[in-house]
Amino acid sequence: MTQAAIEAAARARRDLYQPGLRVATLGDIERFEQTPLPARDLPASTYDLLRLARDRAPDAPALHHFASGDELERATTVSHGQLFGRITQTANLLHALGLGPADVIGILMPVAPESQYALWGSEAAGIACPVNWMLEPEIIRTLLANAGAKAVIVYGPDPDIEAWNKAMLIRRELPGVRHWIKAGGGPASEDGVVDLLAELPRFGAETLDSGRRIAPGDTASMFHTGGTTGTPKLALHTHGNEVFMAWASGMQYDVQPTDVRVCGVPMFHVTGVLTNCLMPLARGASVVMLTSGGWRDPSVIRNIWRIIERFRVTTLSMVPAVVNMLLNIPLEDTDIGSLQAATCGTAPLSTAIAEAFGRKTGSVILEGYGLTEGTALSACNPRHGEARTGSIGFRMAYQQMKAVKVAGRRIVRDCEPGEPGVVVVRGPNVFAGYLDPAHNRDIWFDGGWFNTGDLGYMDAQGYFWLTGRAKDLIIRGGNNIDPRMIEEALYRHPAVFDAAAVGIPDAHAGELPVAYIALKPGSDYPLGRLRHYAYEAIPERAAVPKQFYLVDAIPKTAVGKIQKNVLRGDAIRRAQQQMLADAAAGAPLPVRDIRVEDRGDLGLASTLVLPAAMSEAERAAAMATIETAFATLTTRYSVVYE
Repeated sequence: MTQAAIEAAARARRDLYQPGLRVATLGDIERFEQTPLPARDLPASTYDLLRLARDRAPDAPALHHFASGDELERATTVSHGQLFGRITQTANLLHALGLGPADVIGILMPVAPESQYALWGSEAAGIACPVNWMLEPEIIRTLLANAGAKAVIVYGPDPDIEAWNKAMLIRRELPGVRHWIKAGGGPASEDGVVDLLAELPRFGAETLDSGRRIAPGDTASMFHTGGTTGTPKLALHTHGNEVFMAWASGMQYDVQPTDVRVCGVPMFHVTGVLTNCLMPLARGASVVMLTSGGWRDPSVIRNIWRIIERFRVTTLSMVPAVVNMLLNIPLEDTDIGSLQAATCGTAPLSTAIAEAFGRKTGSVILEGYGLTEGTALSACNPRHGEARTGSIGFRMAYQQMKAVKVAGRRIVRDCEPGEPGVVVVRGPNVFAGYLDPAHNRDIWFDGGWFNTGDLGYMDAQGYFWLTGRAKDLIIRGGNNIDPRMIEEALYRHPAVFDAAAVGIPDAHAGELPVAYIALKPGSDYPLGRLRHYAYEAIPERAAVPKQFYLVDAIPKTAVGKIQKNVLRGDAIRRAQQQMLADAAAGAPLPVRDIRVEDRGDLGLASTLVLPAAMSEAERAAAMATIETAFATLTTRYSVVYE
């Protein structure tokens, strides 16, 4: 290696902690990329990345945590030196239990400091597999079995967190799991459980006892996708994927060691684990962990401005549902002058809500975009340039991103600026595939481009704009209707708290739009007036919803994504009930229930439940009415007698 190369490598290492990339335009990213990525000399692993952060300032705060937003004075702090030591000790404990680089460690952890010991310690010893502990026990069991987990680290027991009880419920059904490890929570009474915090002092905190030298291509983690049908797929991330993501996003967001970032997103989601934790920690910054319940904890929501004041928070990380909730929390006399920006992702953000948040807090919301397969982040709005509300911003440095026209399973051409198409990505943050080879069919286009399944376009300045999921488009009589057009119009109404639009099958139009609306607390605004407002506010006549449904809350996933498959199912159930009522002509059918199920690639299907005691003649008459009612229905249906 030449002296010039040695000096370049040293400069690159120093760049890890120098002021970030001050992005104002796409040109800033392109100039940054003139230095080839290999010359940046990034660390080989997440373990090495966190060691560098420790070496820079071991006494600087890394994690702040409190059990309740009502008791901030009882918060605890973990320094970067302590954090790295406990990560190392966790890895050494796992090694002592016989786990090696190819072994998978399941992790069921909420937003708590122990999650960081478990995650990065597992990656240093083997392969981390964070699992959503809010899933049904059977799905958790299947995920851990499919991953081939040899050990599981679980938070608890805790009366507010279900992880421990679910883990103990499925424990006997997972004979391949040799070790169950408790991390945090109260005392456990079960036999054969290893207590992580009790065992850590027995192990060294400086080096890996295994002597392992982790390579960038080694598998670091398996994250399950956020799918809501069937068993989620397991996406494989390498150490190189995660190191690059933490470094590149930290540079692009210009994260400084003095920054304080709030994390309330669960520790099974790439946003929570990688963007909210690994990225700031790798830059030497600190993370405020919002209780084990995260943003789901009411004590956090009602005290959020006090939390910002207490820890001098500079950046909030939220999902749209949280932004909406915070708008209803009065600032009172709190000092939130430290707050510079808020990041928002996982789902589109209403322009009206973003503007209201800016007026209330004086800070800008930087919308971004990412996916599990892209190791959390693929685009973000510039911290130092114009943050365009509704846009997901510029692509990440060194990652390519474009909108394309496709035919079948191939790219026909790139889209022109402003022309919508399918969004595709490739680069060092894009994963190599899913654990199950069967899931890798048809996810790639020629040239290594990953098909995100999202629709969008890039404007003339390089900002990307999403127009929806390919499967979320409502196609009415050949018109492609973007649900966001409907949702944005409804959000602008002062009585509307939350809104979502979906399409339901229609014999004549193909699909018709329907809207779900949750009003602000205490509001009794008439639905009829909302209908009239929608006719006036939605610019495209075909996009005006056929039906409007008032609900208490819009169903969302644990990370704030609207569960549109749930809404579609509910809309189909309502439509089928009306169709049956019309066909019965005043003589209601004895239909006890209509169950709508999302069958993944097979789509939505309904099951009509009729009484088992019906005679053959009654069954025949009922079936004749059902067949008449559903003669033009495109949704699959079946009948059972119970």
